[in-house]
Amino acid sequence: MFKLFRELQVYQKMIMIFVLMLSLFYLVSIILTNYGKKNLEEQYLDSVLSKASFYGDLLDNQIYYIRTRQLQLFSNSDVKKLSFLGDQVSGYEEVALLNGIKENLNNLNNASDLIANNGIVMETYSRVLSFDHGWIKDNGKTWNQLNKEIDQNGQNVLTNYQGKFYFIALDKSESILSYIELSKSRLLANVSNIVEGKKDAGVFLVDHSQDLIISDGNLRNAIRQEIIKRETSDEGEQKPETFIVKKDHASYQVTRNEINDLGMTLYTYINREELTEEMSHLSVGFLLLTVVFLIISVLFSWSINRMIHQPLNKLVSLFKTYQENSQTAPLDSNREGEFSYLYSSFNDMAERLDQSIKENYQQKLAVQKSELKQLQSQINPHFLYNSFYSIYRLSKMEDVQQVAVLSQKLASYYQFITKNSQDEVEFAKEYKHALDYCDIQKIRFSNRIDFQASTLNDDVKSLIVPRLILQPVIENVFEHAFENSRKGIMHITVTYEQPVLVVTIEDNGDSLTDEKLSVLQQRLRNPEREEETTGMLNVSTRLKLRYGNESGLYAERSHLGGLKIEMKIVYQGG
Repeated sequence: MFKLFRELQVYQKMIMIFVLMLSLFYLVSIILTNYGKKNLEEQYLDSVLSKASFYGDLLDNQIYYIRTRQLQLFSNSDVKKLSFLGDQVSGYEEVALLNGIKENLNNLNNASDLIANNGIVMETYSRVLSFDHGWIKDNGKTWNQLNKEIDQNGQNVLTNYQGKFYFIALDKSESILSYIELSKSRLLANVSNIVEGKKDAGVFLVDHSQDLIISDGNLRNAIRQEIIKRETSDEGEQKPETFIVKKDHASYQVTRNEINDLGMTLYTYINREELTEEMSHLSVGFLLLTVVFLIISVLFSWSINRMIHQPLNKLVSLFKTYQENSQTAPLDSNREGEFSYLYSSFNDMAERLDQSIKENYQQKLAVQKSELKQLQSQINPHFLYNSFYSIYRLSKMEDVQQVAVLSQKLASYYQFITKNSQDEVEFAKEYKHALDYCDIQKIRFSNRIDFQASTLNDDVKSLIVPRLILQPVIENVFEHAFENSRKGIMHITVTYEQPVLVVTIEDNGDSLTDEKLSVLQQRLRNPEREEETTGMLNVSTRLKLRYGNESGLYAERSHLGGLKIEMKIVYQGG
């Protein structure tokens, strides 16, 4: 980590240190903001739990009061007397008793807004007395139905009868029934204040033993089912007052309160985003802090870039340019601060470097020309002797045609060798000179040599190349590969894919070992370090000086078995 940091630029290090320091401040701000947000969430949650508990207890107390008033009806004297007399009562006495009971039913109905209706049924009296309908002839039908509901309902507090919810009570003598119909809308209205003002929220009551649910039409069934499913799965465990349910990519805070006197459980749910909507100012503040952080980072980076990085980068770019080409414009040293001194020093250094490069280039150019002249003037006496001896031998054999060919090739060869006026020639002339040399050697080796050469395309013929770059390479083949060979084979292939010219020379010599090949490859990689100034190393050095390091000679094993030399010339700029 520290190693990578040390390798960074000064500008990058300064930005990293600044961002690190600002990030620490930003991190502390995040921690404090989240801490405050968490405290507010806990306060809001406590508020919701308090409201749910308050309204749940209020509902429980109301139900308890209603049940108590219901049981008090059984001790009413008018109710007892009418139950005792039954259908035997008549006339004024019956009317007086019914009016007295009616008044009690009215009082009970007005005792709580949760009561929609209430009434009394007696086993001995063939009428049903209710708040809504007064006295209705019944003949025992209602008595039997309500008794049946009591038997079926068992210990459950609330009875679902004909789509309505009732409290049904039977006196100790089991001859009087009291029923109270609860208003579902008012029941929910009493507890809806828990989620008042919330859009994605709801309240409902559940009797798990009977699968009874009291809810309004706006309740989302999917969330209700998810809550009941969660409660059912936790059966037998201690159930928490509040828990979280996730549905449709949203989280809901759910509270539960037992309404014991109703025999039901009160559930509320609120979307957590709405629960904490009043904390939006914290989110806005946090977003503002983030924007300020980014603006400060950008401004600091821009100022450091303008004051330090750009001047330094300009110096670095000029240094890189000098590595490739020393022709650069001088820097403007009319600046304030340290960079004025740096720019002025750089201009002085550049001027001295230009002078040194110019002198060195001229010196190298002079050395290159002298090496070329040395190569041109170097006439191998053995090659000259052997060539004239071949003419003598062919003359004795009276092979006039071969004598003429050999004489003409020798004349063309030495004319090209001794011509010093030009350092560069067209590739067609250089290629012809190399093939003349091959023809001479083929005659000299008594046709033990077979070579194949590519035919030049028109776009290759006019290319300009340094003189005497092919013949030294081919000469190396005849000296080292074919000297003791019974049948020598050489292939010369020319390809040109702009801007690269490649000449490949391969032989089937058997004297090249892997060790010799490795040494040759190593010497060709850095030919300028070698003391030898003629032959293939000289050619490779000249090509690299003239066309760049991508040009030169490259050696490898030929598919013919011998050496493969690849001469590459990269024409920069086309």
